[in-house]
Amino acid sequence: MMAILIVACAILAAAPFAAAQIPTGQAPPHKAHPPATSESIAQGKQIFDGTCAVCHGIDGSGANGPNIQGAARAMGPEGLYNRVWGGVIGSGMPSFSYLGEDKIWDVVDYVSTLGQVNGGAVTGDAQKGEGVYQSSGCASCHSVDGKGGDSGPDLSNIGSVRAPSFMRDEILNPGANKPDGEPGLSSRAAYGGYRMYRVTLADGKVVTGTRVDESSFSLQLRNARGDIVSVDKLTAKNIEELPDKSFMPSYKGKLSDAQVDDLVAYLATLEVKQ
Repeated sequence: MMAILIVACAILAAAPFAAAQIPTGQAPPHKAHPPATSESIAQGKQIFDGTCAVCHGIDGSGANGPNIQGAARAMGPEGLYNRVWGGVIGSGMPSFSYLGEDKIWDVVDYVSTLGQVNGGAVTGDAQKGEGVYQSSGCASCHSVDGKGGDSGPDLSNIGSVRAPSFMRDEILNPGANKPDGEPGLSSRAAYGGYRMYRVTLADGKVVTGTRVDESSFSLQLRNARGDIVSVDKLTAKNIEELPDKSFMPSYKGKLSDAQVDDLVAYLATLEVKQ
């Protein structure tokens, strides 16, 4: 009897974790997956950008939610359809059943292309890339395994959470594809913490910086020198978010295509240590 109780308790203790991994349900009968077309992929991208990218990133490589670039290979079209239709219990993934069959299949078609275009593969030399990383001054802002600056994101595990295509875009067009996030939540602070703002103060002076913290009354920004500036939101003349701006400079034209490929190859090796 005691053994039965122990087993039962173990099952109950594991239930919340198991529930978090279980889809909300099997989609009801629906039409078979129609052949993907350029139109369906384009429609799917439009829907994805408006409803999915905030969590999975604009290229599917992850933001507040997981990297889904390999989802199509792992789950197949029908598996993707069920996941979009039903969501996942206990996670941030809601059901998108309201989209209807046609639009869900459009999303499936677009998600199936993620990671297959725009330089999704690593083609450079990681050893040379480490040299590019050092000579380009990346370590002055970014840290790897505790070494380097802190004005930019920690890159120690960047290879685990960002696809090569995303990293290449960030090197050439920093700020353009910045993942979304909510600085008030510690689990998401790494994504929203590099949003840039331009604030016109009461005396007409202008402060530009990345958001460090914010309350109902004040906004703390880190300027280009690394100084923290506190802004009184009630007296500021104007507070403007700069969604496509970044303190990180663009390396377009500064690095050759080969150097960019090598740098991406190096960053791709920076993964979670097992």
